[in-house]
Amino acid sequence: MKNTLFALLLGVLFLPMLQKKWTLVQDPPLSGAFAHTSENLSDSLGWANWLDGSFQTTTNKRIEEGIGFRNSLVRLYNQWQFSLFSKANAEGVLIGRQGQLYEEDYLRAATGEFFLGEEVWQQKAHQLKTLNDTLQKLAKQLVVVVEPGKGTVYPEHFPVKYAGKPIGNDNYHAMVKHFSTAGLHLFDLNQAFRQWADTSAFDLFPKTGTHWSYYGAVLAADSLFRYLEKLFPGRIQTFDVQEIVPAHELRHPDDDIWLAMNLLTAPPVGNVAYPKLHFPEKPANAPKLLIVGDSFYFNWQNEQLLLNTFADNHFWYYNKLIYNEVGAETGLVSDLDAVKAVLENDLILIMITERFHQNFAWGFDTFLYEHFFPGRISREDFFRNEVRIGNLEFIRLYHEAKAQNIPLTVRLENEAKGRMFDDWQKHPELYQDKAEVISMIEMAIQGSPEWFSQVKTKAADRKISVDEMLRLDAEWVYDQKQQQNH
Repeated sequence: MKNTLFALLLGVLFLPMLQKKWTLVQDPPLSGAFAHTSENLSDSLGWANWLDGSFQTTTNKRIEEGIGFRNSLVRLYNQWQFSLFSKANAEGVLIGRQGQLYEEDYLRAATGEFFLGEEVWQQKAHQLKTLNDTLQKLAKQLVVVVEPGKGTVYPEHFPVKYAGKPIGNDNYHAMVKHFSTAGLHLFDLNQAFRQWADTSAFDLFPKTGTHWSYYGAVLAADSLFRYLEKLFPGRIQTFDVQEIVPAHELRHPDDDIWLAMNLLTAPPVGNVAYPKLHFPEKPANAPKLLIVGDSFYFNWQNEQLLLNTFADNHFWYYNKLIYNEVGAETGLVSDLDAVKAVLENDLILIMITERFHQNFAWGFDTFLYEHFFPGRISREDFFRNEVRIGNLEFIRLYHEAKAQNIPLTVRLENEAKGRMFDDWQKHPELYQDKAEVISMIEMAIQGSPEWFSQVKTKAADRKISVDEMLRLDAEWVYDQKQQQNH
């Protein structure tokens, strides 16, 4: 008996090695993206990394990455952490009450941690209104669709870290306020989902996913299409819901957060349902549609909602990748004559969820505005917008602001000014505004320890503030340059 147990134990210990060498069974890959160490560790061996221990650490990590059954062992560990300690071993995932899974960026957005300030949204509203007036003269309609966010829709299920945090002083509320005041076409599905959440027969968001459920997506499309019918009378024919079938298993992306957690168990189905739809024949003059948006679009694509409602539709994913009406990726927006492509459509939808409000339209709105009104966007505002529209860049600046214990708006402003300063040094001919040039000269002075020290000395001698003296010196330099140029 002892010999048998010993043999079994040895077998278990040798299984990973045998799996690695001969692949006894298929070990399903993990979900998500992972950074791997180099295959050829000997190439990086040197005295320095040997003595400081980094070579040994890297070698150990590489061996762990290559162990047999690694994926299953990772899933086993994650399952243990999840089942016993309600911990999610996935980047940016938090577990809320009643098993509700959240991506943390939605909670940061809902509680105002990404707030850009009222002025940003007031300016956006003004630009969009001016742009929309121009498009309407060209028989085009621009509509902003506020997609729902799990953070705003289900605040009662927030995890402990965010429980009790107030909602209201955030980009969503500021955007809706200023866009509504400007008279833009605005369709607020965030508010609608919040109202429907308490009475809905089925989940509007699956507990295991970050996007709206298929049921919620169909409700949203039905409501939006009825709104659009008023803008295009007789040209949009909405669909019928023939049946709503309670789910026995989840369809992707209803399980997208769960999959990212890499667990052993299948996701719980919960109160999820899948509608069966019927589409009447669409009118011959159905409008052509362009959507600039995020991944919430793909539920509509999967249900063929747009294909069966509009004459033609294209999707610009984050204003970068192009998808055609049947969901095939066809190219990059940067390779298009983008203005011509926009104006070929009757309806332009900007669709965005709360996680990306700070990235609003990913540069689409400012690009189109600059085309119709060249020169109206200052260099300063150009760079302020640039530091916001890329989400990865924005999140980096958000974390830096946290680490430096400064307001996010201050970190964004500093980054924009830094980029503007670099651009000014390379392309001074682009800077004709006196205030902008003086601001750049001030930064140049501050970047020179000797020059800035002289400014401080003069400020003390004149009994004025350093900022005032800095401005006087910068104005003097500007005037001298102007005299030289003339």
